[in-house]
Amino acid sequence: MGDTWLDPNTCGVKLAEFEHMTRQMTRAAPKLAELADKLWQALNTAQVSTAPAMEIKRIAAWADRAASDLRRRDQLAHDLDRQKLAFVVCRQDGDYLKLPDRYTDQVGYAAGRRSADLFRRAASGDPEAKAALRRLRAEDVTPMFAKGLLEALGPEALLKLPMDLTLPLAADVRQHREGVDAHAAETRATLALLGRSLALATRPDTRAYLGDDYLRALTAAGRKNFPPLSAPPNGTSGYQSLTTLLTAAGDTRFSTHFIEVVGSDMIAYDSRLRKTLGQEPLPTLAGKTGLGNALDPPTTKVVPSERKTDFLAPLFLAAAQSGKEASQALLTHVYMGPFEQGTEPEFTGSTLRYLLHDRRPTWGLTDHGTALGQTVQAAATGQDEESTRLAFDAAKILVADARKNFVVKDGILQIPERGPFDALAHGEPGDALARPKHYDELSGLRPAMATVLVAHLEKLHDIVRLSNYTKNSGSAGLTGQDLDYLLLDVTRDADAYEHLLRGQIAHAKLVIDWAAAKNGDPSAAIDEEGWMFGHLLEARHQALGAEEGRLAEDLNRMRKYVGFSVGLVPLAPTLIAERIPGGGKAAEAAMLQLTGKMTDVAAKRLADKANQEILASTTETEAVEQLFNQMILSSMVGHGRFGGPGLEGKSFATTGPHPRVRPIESMTDDELDEFLRWAKNRSNLSDISNDLRNSVRNGQEKTAGHYKDSDGKSVTPSPRR
Repeated sequence: MGDTWLDPNTCGVKLAEFEHMTRQMTRAAPKLAELADKLWQALNTAQVSTAPAMEIKRIAAWADRAASDLRRRDQLAHDLDRQKLAFVVCRQDGDYLKLPDRYTDQVGYAAGRRSADLFRRAASGDPEAKAALRRLRAEDVTPMFAKGLLEALGPEALLKLPMDLTLPLAADVRQHREGVDAHAAETRATLALLGRSLALATRPDTRAYLGDDYLRALTAAGRKNFPPLSAPPNGTSGYQSLTTLLTAAGDTRFSTHFIEVVGSDMIAYDSRLRKTLGQEPLPTLAGKTGLGNALDPPTTKVVPSERKTDFLAPLFLAAAQSGKEASQALLTHVYMGPFEQGTEPEFTGSTLRYLLHDRRPTWGLTDHGTALGQTVQAAATGQDEESTRLAFDAAKILVADARKNFVVKDGILQIPERGPFDALAHGEPGDALARPKHYDELSGLRPAMATVLVAHLEKLHDIVRLSNYTKNSGSAGLTGQDLDYLLLDVTRDADAYEHLLRGQIAHAKLVIDWAAAKNGDPSAAIDEEGWMFGHLLEARHQALGAEEGRLAEDLNRMRKYVGFSVGLVPLAPTLIAERIPGGGKAAEAAMLQLTGKMTDVAAKRLADKANQEILASTTETEAVEQLFNQMILSSMVGHGRFGGPGLEGKSFATTGPHPRVRPIESMTDDELDEFLRWAKNRSNLSDISNDLRNSVRNGQEKTAGHYKDSDGKSVTPSPRR
């Protein structure tokens, strides 16, 4: 079967004929080698070309290698036939054994099939089976082992195993029995073998792939409830059990195809549950049985918990772990409802909208969208077209909700006590007070969304520039007002706000460095960068309102940036301004790299004693001015814009007849202080500071003007308060 007998994947053989060919090739190889030697001697003696002998010698070497491989395959064929593990293909010209290329694959496959019984017995409490499973390690679970195991179990039995394994553990946790930590560790190890097997055996284009039919059967088993006559929230669904395996798989990635097919069906299943459960989440298996952290991979000490869990959260963590393509496939999947005749339609259309808008109250009862945020971050921070589209599709959905969640009344931005999806609106008055306000239901998503926005900060600058001339949206699909409502929502989280600030500092540093390299005058970059700082500062001020404590923390944060000399962080050779001539993807990638570098520098300097004189700024705008001064001086030094008379004998200058300012990173603290005082008197920093102050204020005024009440009256800008 097949065109080549050494096919790298599989071939079919007739056992007797294959053995006969193996013997012939084994005998032929040494005879050809002997013939080549004799012919070479004869030709050499006659003093003619020995090329024919050398060609026969090459063929003999090939025959020797081929004979060795054939003997291996012949042994494999006999082993498969004896163990009844081979697939038989019947054709008109006879029966063929389907022969895998690697014997180790077949050994692993056979071991996986045999191990299926161990898992069943271990789940029923058999101590010998448990001991045998304890001897298995993650590396023992090869792709073919996984295929054999999952084939032998079948999808439904696979999903029942976590239920059976966790049932006795739940009793131990409830009763606080001795040895519960060891029991939990053993259960986690067993589940990890199953989780890894599921990931490996569901990867298309591999020998171990179980096929699309298996995935369809898995989704059918996921929708089943056990015991069979129960229905959520009673009993346990197959998908509750499946999410346990997704968590247990740890760092073993799932394929994009698996995430799209199975993951998308889990989301569709969840949408159907909303009809019966309302906004209540379907818990994970651990949450349902009160296991607390017992099944979490890093757990060492079991701590019971009654907190609400969400069975979809592990899916999003697994998608993020599996990479950008898997995350994008999950979020962009367009679900058209079930195809079975007579079934009730589930949600139709955008998965992203369902998750960010329709399901928002459900996230508010558990992790507030933290797990979802990881998937969004993995899917939307790249520089490819799909990542960009996803980033701004998510932004538009969040903007629409932010407009409802924040209202302007009497010139002040306020947050309604109750949102449109509040518990009372769904007839659940007993739960109403325990539920979060609608605007905070996706608070866990904010840090991830900030990372997404930093990845596309150049486009945010485009939006701000365009908003100065028109109210229309640009290529990103957001107007200036849309952007400010988005920032209003995202900057409520301190970590998200800080990440956006770091990203904007990095962006400003790159632009200033480019201007310094081009014409030695970085002042041209001040206006647009100041406007963006103004948008960020005002959005944060309006989001916090009168929360004086958090506003004081913001000022301290900006002071620390200045005190740690973040603006003086030198650009790496890969970030030189000449490579960032006009923005675009190269600028965004470089800006992300510099943002990470600034984060590292700030973290390393946290224990250092910051310059208290520098920390004397009384407003965030003053701190921004000081940061810009640092960035300007750093870029001018980096591009050799300081030189000439006045440098002789300075501690921060090179020695010799033509002194220049040394690289800032080579200066001591005292030398740096002396340089800053010297440079201030030899540059137009005062004029630049005035320009920056005006542009930041203009950005703040513009942002505040976007927050309007129904009569078109805007909020009072924070600088006027």
